[in-house]
Amino acid sequence: MKSRVIFNRQNEQRNTGFGSQAQTQGNRLVNHDGSFNIIRKGLTFNNRFNPFHDLILMSWTRFNLVILAFYLTVNIIFASIYYYIGIEHLGGVIGENELDKFFEAFFFSTQTFTTVGFGRINPIGYMASSVAAIESLIGLMTFALATGLLYGKFSRPNAKLVHSDKVIIAPFHGETAVMLRIANARDNQLIECKARMMLSFIEKETSIRRFLALRLEYDKVSALSLSWTIVHPIDENSPLYGLSLQDMLDIEAELIFAFKGFDDTYSQTVHHRYSYSANEIVFGAKFIPMFERADDGQATILHFDKIGAYEICNLDS
Repeated sequence: MKSRVIFNRQNEQRNTGFGSQAQTQGNRLVNHDGSFNIIRKGLTFNNRFNPFHDLILMSWTRFNLVILAFYLTVNIIFASIYYYIGIEHLGGVIGENELDKFFEAFFFSTQTFTTVGFGRINPIGYMASSVAAIESLIGLMTFALATGLLYGKFSRPNAKLVHSDKVIIAPFHGETAVMLRIANARDNQLIECKARMMLSFIEKETSIRRFLALRLEYDKVSALSLSWTIVHPIDENSPLYGLSLQDMLDIEAELIFAFKGFDDTYSQTVHHRYSYSANEIVFGAKFIPMFERADDGQATILHFDKIGAYEICNLDS
């Protein structure tokens, strides 16, 4: 079956950073979280080991779990060392059984590691004092690194956009258009916003992956205050003209969306990426309005739970 995509070399994107050989690539190029769908193998341990970078990029939930696990592990190790040296080398221990003594060693470790030092329990002798000194040094270095990580995670600018989970093919000025909808989930202001949409597909005759820029009705807005419906008119000049859903599935079409805007809180440019595969396209639908006037008429209410809400319609309407 021949591809029915209108291939215009003037619109072809050659500097995408993706390869063109479809046989060597997965079906999806961009994941839903905006990361590239790449599994890296063959790297040396030194090239793969980058904990600071990984901790900065991971989610807050996972970050907190990693920090908690590290904190508990370190203190269990030092508590075991104190217990192995002998609890009698820790003055002020009042535990009656071995489990209570181990827990007292654990909590002494937490106080030493955090440099709190309540003072009830204190090391006695060179061995216990040396371990406590080493633990205090490790604790200081660890909390310095943790402070840097927290600052890095809080200060890293990113666009917290929400977007429709489907792309729709909707009626538009007597024809049809590809539409997706985005909105800013934060209270900050995104200004000088720019959007791009690109079609990735496999040319069946050559098995080469092509990338075509899709013309948008509006590719810039001054401010993303409400929602923004990104529209690509499907006219005779569009690569999607005349394509059905099955045609898109056959050529493994993927719509790659990119957003760039200026965040006035961080005074930096932020980016956002997302992609839609062919099975995430809905033909014959239109978005339901997601904002309305407040009851007092003084403000506008934006319903984020309706960002992807749509209703089925007739494309001929």
